[in-house]
Amino acid sequence: MTLLQCINQFVENICVTDRQEEGIKTSLDNMYSYLTDEDSGLSVERNFTNGSYDRDTIIRPLDDIDIFSVLKREDWEDEYKQLPKPQAVLSKFKKYLDGITIYEGKVKQDRPCVTIRLSDKNFDIMPSFEQVGGGYLIPNFDLSGWTYAYPEQLYDNLEAVHKQRNYKVKQIIKAVKHFNRGLDKLIPSYHIEEVAISIFILNDFKNYREGIELWFKNAEYYLLSTKFKSNADYLSSVEHIKKVIKKLDEARAKCANGKESDAVQIWKEIFGKEFPTIDPAEAKNFARAISDGGLKVAATGGLSVSTGYSIGASSGYHGGISKD
Repeated sequence: MTLLQCINQFVENICVTDRQEEGIKTSLDNMYSYLTDEDSGLSVERNFTNGSYDRDTIIRPLDDIDIFSVLKREDWEDEYKQLPKPQAVLSKFKKYLDGITIYEGKVKQDRPCVTIRLSDKNFDIMPSFEQVGGGYLIPNFDLSGWTYAYPEQLYDNLEAVHKQRNYKVKQIIKAVKHFNRGLDKLIPSYHIEEVAISIFILNDFKNYREGIELWFKNAEYYLLSTKFKSNADYLSSVEHIKKVIKKLDEARAKCANGKESDAVQIWKEIFGKEFPTIDPAEAKNFARAISDGGLKVAATGGLSVSTGYSIGASSGYHGGISKD
């Protein structure tokens, strides 16, 4: 495989499968049914997914799936039209969900939400109150009160730039999120998306390789320290990104010198085990085919020694594997 093919395969490797998608939908249907039950005492008006699942930037192995539970304000306000403290709401959610047989022992408060931990995924349920002027009130991280959130805004902005860049932006985000997972999610997941929106509104790219390179080479200018848990996390993220940029430049130089398999190895160092490598035997096959004019390009753009359009014979060093 070429580097571009390896990158395409990597993106496919980290995407959620159809089977996983069906499992998520089934779990959500069950939860929504319990949350909106009139006997729950929660006064949930409606539920909707938010976060990476809703925006189709979730990667595997599956992680948190965010749910906004929109509450009926009048049922939660006191006589002075004041909302209860977030902890009181979260405690009521936890007690109710933990009392459901299929969730018993799987519910915990993971502030500022209640989390249901199922076999291969977590569902984070966020109680919220819809605001007349737009947005929602959700619990502060320290549970001292309620703060504003605008979940639909990020969704709309991402959809717009994804369409603008030929529906390739979300795949770039998934690749960066996979890298970030190796850093124990040092960069807030949603902020990776915000940075991508800022970058790709202004910059176009032809393929995933160019898109990934663009994100890393421009990220430092758009990362906001206020989005991180601490300034130390922000500075550490910037340093990790600079290291990746250096490796990407090295990989580009390897490709320019005809050492594509070396470039693939560098990309694998960045993205880990899910990133495929060129099989040495396959690479030698391709190198030999190039030399004798037997290499072909399939209609999909992939390389083949059997079908497709023939490539003219060449000699020299190919993909880091000598023709000898």
